[in-house]
Parts: sequence; structure tokens; C-alpha cells
Amino acid sequence: MSVLRIALQDDFQGEHVVVAVDGTVVLDDPSVRTRRQIGLARSVEVPVRDGAVTVEVSVQGGPRESVEIDSTISKAVLVDFDADDGLTLRASGDLPGYL
Repeated sequence: MSVLRIALQDDFQGEHVVVAVDGTVVLDDPSVRTRRQIGLARSVEVPVRDGAVTVEVSVQGGPRESVEIDSTISKAVLVDFDADDGLTLRASGDLPGYL
């Protein structure tokens, strides 16, 4: 087992966000807001099986994106939101400084 950190970062301004890992909802927050001082809105730690896992993030009434990662290599999934461009999900082998 590994621990995956999912960080909702830039440009969230009160959106309802749902995060699922392999189809299981791990976060359902009706008002996600980025704290500009640290560039983080919300984070969650999720125990996951070793190997391929799928992380899906959706904004109610807006975009939905997913990424498949290898949990033995990636320690975090970083999520940014832009109302015009949608969601960006990036796997990271390193944890951001605030995690």
C-alpha cells in the first residue's frame, strides 16, 4: 500500500469539487477556495494499492478530468483549475513544500 496526496491548488473560487480514486469518492467539498498565500485550496491523503490507479476530479457544472498514475512512482496529484481552460492534473514524484 502507498499513500497518495491529492492537492487542489490554483484558482479555485468556491466551486463544488468531487475527487474519486478508482471510482471511490475521497473528497466531496461544496466550496473549494484557494488560499493565495500558499497556493493551496484543499488536500487529501488516500491509501492506494501499489500500481496503476485512476484519479478523477470534477467541478460541479464544469469540467471533469482524470489521470492514471503509478502509485509506486508518483506521490502526489496536483490539480489546478481555470474557469476558461478547465482542470489540469499532474502526477508528481515529489511532494510540494506545503504537503
